[in-house]
Amino acid sequence: MRIDSLSPMMARNLLAALPKSVPSLASRLEEQVAAAPHPQPVPGTVPATSVQMLVAIAANNPVAERRRKQARDVERGIDALDRLHKELVAGTPNVARLREIVQWSETVPTPAEPELAALMRDIDVRVRVELAKLDIQV
Repeated sequence: MRIDSLSPMMARNLLAALPKSVPSLASRLEEQVAAAPHPQPVPGTVPATSVQMLVAIAANNPVAERRRKQARDVERGIDALDRLHKELVAGTPNVARLREIVQWSETVPTPAEPELAALMRDIDVRVRVELAKLDIQV
């Protein structure tokens, strides 16, 4: 596979990573890097995609970020239920914990993904059942 449009620094780093046991390969690659002129972009065209750009796009994926946020919301509800369960086993639940759970149940958005939405509904039903046991309506 040939990778074009590498920056000179990236090409040097790749050459440095090659094993020293194949000197002919390294020398050929060095010649290709030195001989290959860097093309000037033509006005009005899209520049070639580089490895750095692909890494930046992958790191800033809005869909993945949205799913991470939704998963954090779900996890927050599960953690609140777990803490409530521990407090109920130990005795009486903390009023702050009850307020936290009520606030989570009222403010958590429903995710667009069907699997995550089903999980969120299950957690919300469990929250409402636990609160109903304590005569708290949401």
